[in-house]
Amino acid sequence: MINTQRLKDDFEAISKFGKLKGGGLTRLAFSKDDFEAREFLINLIKQAGFGVKIDAVGNIYARYEANVKDANLPAISVGSHIDSVPSGGFYDGTLGVMAGLEVMRSIKESGESLARAIELIVFVCEESSRFKMATIGSKIVSKKLDVNKLKELKDDNGISVFEAMKNFGLNPDDLTSCILKDETYKAYIELHIEQGPVLERLGIPVGLVSGIAAPIRYEVKIIGKADHSGATPMIMRKDALVCASRIILEIENLAKQYPTSVATVGYAKAMPGVLNVIPGECILGLDIRDIDSKNLTLLDEQICAQIEQICKANGCVFELKNLTRDTPIVLDEELIDLMDAQANKLGIKTTILPSGAGHDAMHMCGIAKQVGMIFVPCVDGISHNINESINFDDAFKATELLASLVLKLAKE
Repeated sequence: MINTQRLKDDFEAISKFGKLKGGGLTRLAFSKDDFEAREFLINLIKQAGFGVKIDAVGNIYARYEANVKDANLPAISVGSHIDSVPSGGFYDGTLGVMAGLEVMRSIKESGESLARAIELIVFVCEESSRFKMATIGSKIVSKKLDVNKLKELKDDNGISVFEAMKNFGLNPDDLTSCILKDETYKAYIELHIEQGPVLERLGIPVGLVSGIAAPIRYEVKIIGKADHSGATPMIMRKDALVCASRIILEIENLAKQYPTSVATVGYAKAMPGVLNVIPGECILGLDIRDIDSKNLTLLDEQICAQIEQICKANGCVFELKNLTRDTPIVLDEELIDLMDAQANKLGIKTTILPSGAGHDAMHMCGIAKQVGMIFVPCVDGISHNINESINFDDAFKATELLASLVLKLAKE
């Protein structure tokens, strides 16, 4: 059903925005490259004859309701995001958006009569790289963020999400208009690269996602005492960086005690950051994840207790700022069974696996009666990296499955 050449051509065209000379791309949320990619995408949507709506924070909604029996019925939705991490890959998020657009175009061109409408959602600011919080657009539509939080979240230049949205020509004062009611959609399905090595190692072209791990994130400020590196005896130091190093190692040890947990210190910023001064302050960025809600809570409690204990033992004090506290979700089993059945009809080999990474889909539970995800393998499991790559034949299979699934659901 899908036009594979059109999908690949349009994907390569949108990949120009933010493309780096050494490979990969940087397309941070609310940047010039993000703006240009959005404009390109909106033009494609309009050329395809779909309706377009942009909400007050920049989430894009494309809608197909021609040849539909009842446009008031809850629609079938697909979606993802097009912003990236710094020096990231082309496929994370964007593949799902372009696949979703291709699905809508193919179904329109098929002339099939539908019972309900189809929507493509392009969520803003899914990546946490700029503002230290992920899935901002989908959190807003699910009523998980308020204006005060948008003003509080800031990038490294001190620009808040609220300011960035304003500078982008948006209206973040009006969050109420962005909120989606429960069961706005019959289903939401997100196609995404796996961002891990499982599918490639198994030689399977398409994954069906069973659940999504959730992150708890902190910024930890460790405060010691800055002193002369030559004149201060070792036993008289309050070295914030040494304290931070012990915390980092303990976090790694604690995370290894749980079978599905991961914990990462993504950055350590020591101050004053000069060779001959003992660091008086160190800031850590901490990301804890698990697909098991109970284990996530236990690991979080243990890590926080160890931070306190290690700081005390090293003569330091600390400040713990919670950036994100999400909840792991289990995806709809009935929808997984339906995806599996459609894949069998198409002769596409699949397997069921969890997602260790967070996605906008986790905030669509409730807004959509059923939520599902389809994974495409990535080469060597690499993601968030300029070497991120896929086999496009896998992407075509996954998009064909998505089209088959959306068509079936839209006819019901």
